[in-house]
Order: sequence, then C-alpha cells, then structure tokens
Amino acid sequence: MIDILKNTPRLVRLVWNAAPVWLLLNIGLMLLNSLGPIVQLYVGKLIVDQVVALVEAGTLVLPRSLIWLVAAGFALRALGALLQQASTYVGRVLEDQFLLYANLRLLKQATRLDLAYYESSQFYDVLNRAQQSGSRYPLLVVRLFTSLLGQLTQFGGLLTLLLRFSPWVTLLLLVSTLPTFWIGVHYSQRRYRMTRWQTPARRQADYFGEVLTEPQYVKEVRLFNLGHYLVDQYRRIRETFNQESRQLAARQSMAQFSLELISATGFYSAYALVIWQGVRGLVTIGDLTLYVGAFQQAQGAVEGILSSIASLYEYNLYVSQYFEFLDLEPQVVSQPHPKPFPTPIRRGLMLDRVNFTYPGASEPTLKEISLQVQPQECIALVGLNGSGKTTLLKLLTRLYDIDCGEISIDGVSLQQFALSDLRRNIGVLFQDFARYALNVEDNIGFGNLAKRDDRRRIQRSAADAGAIEVIEELSDGYETILGKMFAGGVDLSGGQWQKIGLARAFMSEAQILILDEPTAAVDAIAEHDLFQRFRQLTQGKMTFLVSHRFSTVRMADRIVVLEKGRIAEIGTHDELMAQQQRYAQMFQLQAASYIDDPE
Repeated sequence: MIDILKNTPRLVRLVWNAAPVWLLLNIGLMLLNSLGPIVQLYVGKLIVDQVVALVEAGTLVLPRSLIWLVAAGFALRALGALLQQASTYVGRVLEDQFLLYANLRLLKQATRLDLAYYESSQFYDVLNRAQQSGSRYPLLVVRLFTSLLGQLTQFGGLLTLLLRFSPWVTLLLLVSTLPTFWIGVHYSQRRYRMTRWQTPARRQADYFGEVLTEPQYVKEVRLFNLGHYLVDQYRRIRETFNQESRQLAARQSMAQFSLELISATGFYSAYALVIWQGVRGLVTIGDLTLYVGAFQQAQGAVEGILSSIASLYEYNLYVSQYFEFLDLEPQVVSQPHPKPFPTPIRRGLMLDRVNFTYPGASEPTLKEISLQVQPQECIALVGLNGSGKTTLLKLLTRLYDIDCGEISIDGVSLQQFALSDLRRNIGVLFQDFARYALNVEDNIGFGNLAKRDDRRRIQRSAADAGAIEVIEELSDGYETILGKMFAGGVDLSGGQWQKIGLARAFMSEAQILILDEPTAAVDAIAEHDLFQRFRQLTQGKMTFLVSHRFSTVRMADRIVVLEKGRIAEIGTHDELMAQQQRYAQMFQLQAASYIDDPE
C-alpha cells in the first residue's frame, strides 16, 4: 500500500503545476466546509440547553442570547450553502484545468517516444491503460484527496467533543469501522488486477468496434458480410467483462453487508450509553443532543475517511498506470552538445558497415551496409519486399539507431546532430504517408511548419507535385477539408492523395530528399508529367528513391540493389543491365508484362 500511495505526492505536484491557485482555493474551501457542521452542532447544543432552562423556569420571554444563537445558526447554514457552491465551482474549474494539463503531458510524452515503441503490442497495452487512467482517475484522486483533508479536519473537531464524553466509546466507534476499510482495500486490489488483466482483450474489443465504424473498413465489411460476425466478437468479449465484474461486485456486496452489522452494533452501543447517562441526569439534554449527533457524525466521518483511503489506494493503482507511461524514456535522443548540420553538404553521406535488427527480432534486417553518396546524387533503392529498403531510410532519419557501424554526413556521425536539426534537413514522403483529416493547406504546409502560412510557397509545392488540378477541382480550394471524418470533408483517390503527399515533401527546404514509392498510386500520364520535372525539383539535393517501377528507377544516378538485407549490386541502369544479375532479371520480368510477344 505504501508503494502505491507514494504516487499521491507526485500527483499533487502534477495538480499544483496545472493550477496552483485553484488547488489552494479548493483545499481552503474544503477545510472551511468541514468545520461548519461541528460549529452547528455546538450552537444547537447551546440552543437546546437554553430552551430547557426556559421551560424549567416557566418563562415565555426569549432572552436576547437565544435570539442571537438562532440567528447564528441561520447564518452558519447560509454560509455553509455559500461555501458549498463556491467549492463546487472551484472544484469544477480545477478539474478542467488539470484534465487539460494531464492530457497535454500524455500527448507530449507520446511525441517524445521512439518509433520502436509504436511497433510493440506491449506498448499499446501501456498506452491504452494510460489513456483510460489519465482521463479519469487523476481527477478522482484529486477530488478524493481534498475531500479526505476535509473529513480529517471534521473528525478532529468531533474527536475533541467525544473525548470529553468517553475515550472508550470513541475507541469502540473507531474499531467497529476497521473491517469495512479492510474489505474496501481487498476488493480494490482484486478489481484493479481484473482490469489490468483485461487490457489486451479490451483493446481487441475496441478494434472490432473500430472496424465496424471506420470508413476504411466499410466496403469490405458489407461485401463480405462481416457485420454480424464482428458484432458477435465484440459482444462476446464485453459480456465476459460484465460477467467477471458482476461476480466480483456480488462477493463485495455480501462481505460489505456482513460488516455493516458490526459497524451498526458499535454505533448503537455508544448511542445506548449516552441515552442511559441522559436518563440518569449525568448529562444535560443539550449534551445528549450534542453527543448523539457527534457519535453519528464521527462514525460517518471515520467510515468516510477509511473509505476514502481505500478508494485513494484503488485510484492510485490506476494512476500508477498513467505514470508508468510518463516514465517511459526514448532511446533515440540528441546529445547534450550537438554539432550543427552542414549547410551545404560538401563531402556527402557515408554508411560504413551498418547493421540493424528490429527490437524483438531474431535476425538482423540490414547487414554490413556500406555506401557513399555524393551531395547532389540521386540513389534508387530496389529489391524484393522485406529486403530492407524502407528500413535503411528510417535509419537515415534516425527513427531508429543502428546496432553497429556508422552513418555520417561530411564525416560527422548522425548521433552528433540534434534530432530536430537532422530531420529539418531531410524531406520525406514514406509509402504509408499520413492523410490528415484537415484542409489542403495543412496537408501540404505540414511539410515545412515554418512556412505553413506562406500560401505562395504551398501553391508552388502543389504545382511541382502536379497537385494543382486536383486542388482546383475542390469546392473550397486550399481550404477544403480532406477525408470524410468531419462535416464537409472531401475524399480523394489514392493517386490524388499521393500528389498531396508529394507536395508536402516538396515544401521542405531540406538538403536530403527521401521518396518511398512516390508514384505508386499515380497514373501513367501523371507519372510521365512528374518525371519531366523531377530532375529540376531534386536539383541540388541528395535524393533517395524507392520504387518498384523501373521506369522511375532509371532516372537515378546510381541504383542500389538490396537482397536479404545486404547490398547485392550497385551501378547505373546500363551497368546493371550489362551484368545480367538480379537487377536485370527483375527489370526484364517487369518489362515482359508490357510486351505481348517477348521474342
């Protein structure tokens, strides 16, 4: 329990960083609210004592002191209502401020982590638990913690009153509530373990829900009649969750009911004792009213305190999952004192015996890769799927770090450049480029955020990528929302999307340009048009080009053939055709598909 509850100070620091003034106001109002009922109890005792004295004296004249006491009781009630509403308002503002801050921390952490994390199923379990816990449980802990402070303050005041009556009765009230606390802690542990164990299955259920509702799956779900099957899979998982939750709730309810009898026994034993002393005249009627109210409130306060501690323990179990995600550290980081990226690149890029293995893989994806590229050279990477082409490009951008060997630019290792500086100098269009459900201006401007508001620059990049005609056909031009996720959005064909993606790559002022299958989805006419300008667009840049279309590959200065993670051949198109090895074989096979009679 100590290990779990130690998250509370860290969480309080988190709340303090989010909204320090609102946190102090929330705590102050909570403490004032907790003292109100104690003062009201004491004022009520004084009123009862004066009324009894008046009845015994047989007078009908109300003394001024009694009127003032009644007025004080009214004022305390009104003040309590005002403080309660103020506390509710401040609590709501605090929660809103903290929720924004906690979600921003989570999102910023997500952007810090390496690509390797996002290719691990275990990471998605951690991320899913953090998203579920971070959006709800930190707020519950904050609310519960401030409530606990109020309960402790209230109980301290009540304890002062009760100890005047009998320390033993006070101890009885405390002991009778402990079993309820134990039950709360025990079932909190069991519920947490159940929820954590369910995470992979819950993610699978969420995935079935996504397949049933996301637009990219709609056509196949209908054509293959998958709807009923997927709904049944979702229902089966969720029904299993509900059954497990029902069984646990039933066991907790039975145990809780049994222990409530013990708590009731303790309260009525104390109640009987104070009534007996009142009958014997050992305490006044006002004292009787005071102690009965104090007993009732004290037992409720103790139960509330112990229940809050049990809930605080449970919620901290979930909050620990939020901190578990925040504690992840990226492995690909900038050095403390990075070197400036060379502008311009003078000697070129060097790969020297580079080896790389994906995390969790048993075999390396790249083996002993050595290659030298001149500053303005265009290199085409070809090979079968899985040969390591895209992996090599990921290493150039430091989405991963190599296992051994070295990649350097002008003799400086990539690790010695700041990540932001390195990636600012590399423009990339990957095969699975992002399709943002935002307007055209954002989809292109994201290629160079500093020039995001430069419409002329965006238009020039669109023209260079052959996307002008696509944009001109859209109703709102560059302001048109792309995709069907939001109202008024317009979806594009694969080829049209690829032109938008190319325009994003051409926005970059980078010295190195990486194009992974840049013409895979464009038609033959658009491909020919793009080639006419491609040399001009890449002039002065070091370019890496990956393509399965050999009509695209032929434009490169040199072609690097990868096979099973190794460089098999290097040369120009004519040189490799003359060698009649793997490249020539792949080229001839592709060319044959365009010829009716190969002879």
